[in-house]
Formats: sequence, structure tokens, C-alpha cells
Amino acid sequence: MHEINSRRLSHLVALAEEGSFARAAGRVHLSQPALSRSIQVLEDEIGMKLFDRAARGVALTAAGRLLVERARRVLFETRCMFRDVELLKAHELGEVRIGLGPYAAVVLLPDLLVEFSRRFPKIKVVVELCDGDELIQKLRAERVDFVVADRRVPPVTPDIALRRLPRHEGGWFARPDHPLLARGPVSLSAMRDFPLVSVSLPMFMKDALHRLLKYHAHEEIPLQVECNDVAVLKQVVARTDAVLFATASAVRRELEAQHLVPIRLTHPPKLSLEFALVSLAERTHSPAASAALALAEEIMDDANSAASGVL
Repeated sequence: MHEINSRRLSHLVALAEEGSFARAAGRVHLSQPALSRSIQVLEDEIGMKLFDRAARGVALTAAGRLLVERARRVLFETRCMFRDVELLKAHELGEVRIGLGPYAAVVLLPDLLVEFSRRFPKIKVVVELCDGDELIQKLRAERVDFVVADRRVPPVTPDIALRRLPRHEGGWFARPDHPLLARGPVSLSAMRDFPLVSVSLPMFMKDALHRLLKYHAHEEIPLQVECNDVAVLKQVVARTDAVLFATASAVRRELEAQHLVPIRLTHPPKLSLEFALVSLAERTHSPAASAALALAEEIMDDANSAASGVL
């Protein structure tokens, strides 16, 4: 396999276009003997003459014409490649692909998209919304750059890197005139009398709900609605007798508008989601992905701070 560096190809193109060693040497900032040696080395590597030398200049051979045509394409692509690298560094080119679980999505969207687009208008953003296990599969297949999900979802393996975020406290929420709220503080088991709505639950959350609501291990949790769009679930709860478990950060706007209120419990357990930024270990993020990751962390922290003290 021939390995010809781009500098030597630029010498070839310059000589073909100038038709003279003297003029071409000046164009590429070499002495005439140095340019002559460079062309001779190239001809030796190819094993064919590329130029016919004459007193009045040089003329391309058939092999030379073929090589010059290809060399122009290679040099053009090389210039484009380095230009694109500079654009990537300047956040002027590229895309970032983000995987979000349902609770992370309702906290981050649309703030993440709006702010990222404002800061980096030339970068394309692709968001994948699905549950934790599927997100990790997409991450391993390199279909997303990073994932925001509960840290207990991804398996602890050497190929996965986690950056923990502050714990987001959770609770149970209902509409302001829900029958449960007229009773004062209630036990967790009292919620079994009302419809439950939820995202698709990972196993650790199913186990926790079984214990908290005192279901037997063999019993299915009777969800009336299961939907991974938390925004839809919040609307269902605001208009029915259903109750919803969520983080305070996920419902903070509804709490501020008094569309939802927390259900007061007699013995409230500590419930939380432990979000993490999840990526592939030993992978260098693109500049766009690094910027999006930092922004996601900032927005998650801000939302958590804004919701503190609600529960």
C-alpha cells in the first residue's frame, strides 16, 4: 500500500498548475532543488514518471494527469476535514444525541433544548425518550452520547461511567380537591383506594412500591394508566382522582400553579430518585456533547433547588 502525504500531493498539484519548477517552488515556499527531490520521491513511490521535463517547463504524463486529478480531490477533502474540526471546536458544526428517562425528560425539557439552541444555534440536538434499560442499550450501541436516568438503572460494569447528581426528593401528588386531602395526613395504604398512574417502573421501583403500599410479592400493582410521558400523567392526575408518584422537581410548575399538591402522609418514607449522567467509559465526548452534558447537569441542579422544601 502506498502512503503519500498531503504535502507531497500539494507539490504535485502546484507543479502541474504552474508548469515550471521555479514557479511551483515559489508557490509552495521551497527551493527548486527541494521541490525536484519531492517530485522524484513521489515518482519513485508510484513507480512511474509523472512529468516530462523539457527546457521550456514540464508536461504531465498520462499517469501524472490521473494522479493530479485525484490529488486535487484528496487535498480538497483534507482542507474540509480540518475546517470541520475547527468548526466542531467552535461549536459551529455537529450534533449531540441525548437519552432521557421519563422523569429526567420532564425536568429537563424543554429548558435544555431552548437554552442549548440559544447558546449553540448551529448544533443539531436529537433526544431519545425511553425507559432506562433501553437507554443503556442505545448508549452501548453509541446511538446516544449520554443518558440521564436514575443511577440504579444501569448495570455496574466497566464500560459504563456515572456522574452522580444530587438526590431529587419524591412524593405523592394529586389535584387540590382530591378526596384524600380532606382527611388530613393519611397512611400510604390509603392510596390503594384510588387509581394509580405511573411511568413504566424499573424493578427497584416496583419492589419499593410493593413494600410501601403493602402489596404481596405475587400481586401486580394495579396501575390505571402506564405512560412514559410524565407531562401526560400530570394532566390525568389534575383532572381525575388518580394519584402520582414523582419527584418534586418534576411537578414544581404544577405545584406553583396549584394544579397539583402533595399528599400529606402520617409516616412519610424517604422517597427519591438518584439521577446520574451516564456515558460510556473511556470515550471522549465531542465538544457539543460535553456542552450539552454540562448544561443538563446545571438544569437538573437548578430544578432540584427550585423544588426544595415543597415536600
